[in-house]
Amino acid sequence: MRRKLTLSVIIFSLITGFFTIQGSTLVVKKTVEELTYEADFILIGKVKDMESRWNKEKTLIYTYVTVSVTKYIKRILEMEEPKEITVKIPGGEVGDIALKVSDTPEFMEGEEVFLFLRLEELPIFRVAGLFQGKYTIEEGRVKNKVLEREIPLDSFINQIEKVMKKAKGSE
Repeated sequence: MRRKLTLSVIIFSLITGFFTIQGSTLVVKKTVEELTYEADFILIGKVKDMESRWNKEKTLIYTYVTVSVTKYIKRILEMEEPKEITVKIPGGEVGDIALKVSDTPEFMEGEEVFLFLRLEELPIFRVAGLFQGKYTIEEGRVKNKVLEREIPLDSFINQIEKVMKKAKGSE
């Protein structure tokens, strides 16, 4: 009996240890410069609506965040600037089922945001750098989980515009 119990504890430890390792994520810290290069679009907007729903295969839940755009800082496509965009975030809650995904950005309706975005498929975007590419704007200052301090919005925009000019100069 004792041998079966020991074997069961070892097997349980191996299984749970395996899933812990497999389930963990590693997010590489990105600078504002790296996010600026990586982003297809950089914009300021306000979260208008959020809706979680299953993917077509009903295997994953995504939350679709509708953002009313107030200003574009960077865009890669020469097209009319949409007044609203949709950001697709892994995870969410549909009925009694919730899917939590680590390191994804969190949004709240009515929140003013500064976003570094990658184009997934028009009109759907995803946040570059996971939570690192989403900033909250409050009282003219930006902040997120990575920043240890708040930065004035104007200074933050100037920093990004300098990076974009530097990138154009090196092309």
